Amino acid sequence: MILLLLIYRTFLRFFYFFIKLLPTKKSRITFLSRQTNTPSVDFQYLIADIKSRYPECEIKVLCKRLEKDNVKQIVSYLFHPFMQMILLATSEICIIDSYQIAVSVLKHKKNLKIVQIWHSLAAIKKSGLAALDSQKKRQIAKIMCMHKNYDFIAIGSEKMIEHFSKAFGYKAEKFWITGLPRVDYLQKSKESNKVLVQKTYPKLKDAKIVLYAPTFRKNNDYRFGEIIEAFENTPYTLIIKKHPLTKAAIPEKYEYKKLRTIELLSSADFVISDYSGTIIEAAVAERPLLIFNYDNAEFAKNEGFFIDIEKEFQNLSFKNAGEIVSFIQKGDYDMSLLKNFCKKCIKNTNGNCTEDLTNKIMQLKK
Repeated sequence: MILLLLIYRTFLRFFYFFIKLLPTKKSRITFLSRQTNTPSVDFQYLIADIKSRYPECEIKVLCKRLEKDNVKQIVSYLFHPFMQMILLATSEICIIDSYQIAVSVLKHKKNLKIVQIWHSLAAIKKSGLAALDSQKKRQIAKIMCMHKNYDFIAIGSEKMIEHFSKAFGYKAEKFWITGLPRVDYLQKSKESNKVLVQKTYPKLKDAKIVLYAPTFRKNNDYRFGEIIEAFENTPYTLIIKKHPLTKAAIPEKYEYKKLRTIELLSSADFVISDYSGTIIEAAVAERPLLIFNYDNAEFAKNEGFFIDIEKEFQNLSFKNAGEIVSFIQKGDYDMSLLKNFCKKCIKNTNGNCTEDLTNKIMQLKK
């Protein structure tokens, strides 16, 4: 494995040496992602703002999701960095939302600026360099230059610098406290998303909705059955949005596949999650949030946390689904804990995160 990675890295570097002979195209800005096959909300908002205010810029977007459990897809992905290399060699600025092999393992032109806008609004569970819990993982990360070559990293607040610094390995001066465009989206699209939900699923028009969106778990233990049983004889319509990597199956009637979690949030009367970035999005969207952290001790041991969820959410944290239903039925939800948590993670909730981030990016051209 180690030898193959070294060969692959050398292979990429060899070809990039010649690809870099291509001329840089002034005002070309490239967006790269392996999170989804289509531009994320963050990319969409940022691209729209750049095109609106800086029409002279040429925008290039290359999104290809890496399916780690699909051997055929992994093999095809090995050639994907060559497409990325052409764009990296000819761009002034590159914006990414995850680790990118071509970005980190290669030596780029001095005029190329790389900005990381990580796909989570806050660092809740350990990730990146902070999550390397074995010698083999650390060795692979070193070979693949994990999170190298970033000029700047956009995050939501000063509080998050400590955590993201551990995840990425950069000092405080490399971080921009701008927030991400999806903060603007969550605030500005509340009514339009409610309309979208009702149009897509008319039966949800007058429904009381509970949205369950847990993070990915290696052990595949999501307590879906427990959640379903707990809400079986209640007036609430349960919607379950699985993490893209989740293999556990659930009855189709709970999935609502036509809409994304971020689109469903505005229509949810309650959101149930755990250590997922969804808890920050729910906080920004001002949706009552409940934490289902039945495996908090195990997750802390195996994965690790940056943020103590139980301490942050106190009486909004539950070990079994029955307690969650009982709490909801009491009808005395206090939003103060959620609002305080949001303030710690997101400094700018004024609806201009996109504008602030665009301003920072365009300053790099100067």
